[in-house]
Amino acid sequence: MDEEKRSNQNYEIIESCTIGSTELVIGHNPNAPNPYVCWYCKGGSNYFWGYYTNELDAARQKLNERYQSECRMPYNQPAQKQKNGDYRER
Repeated sequence: MDEEKRSNQNYEIIESCTIGSTELVIGHNPNAPNPYVCWYCKGGSNYFWGYYTNELDAARQKLNERYQSECRMPYNQPAQKQKNGDYRER
């Protein structure tokens, strides 16, 4: 199945993953001085935190570092159920 091609600032998004409402992407533009970039987007279409590099492996490493960091953020943690005596299972 062909995915819809997305781009940002002439970088075609070639890899992405989502954590909560945060999307992390790697973009590629063969005509740019640094052809690979790693960005994140929180619940919208504006990308931030650009890490530009010449190597795809370096962009993947930065994406992985950001992924690990985002996984630890409280806003990306599942909500915890509160237990107290008022809400007992029957």
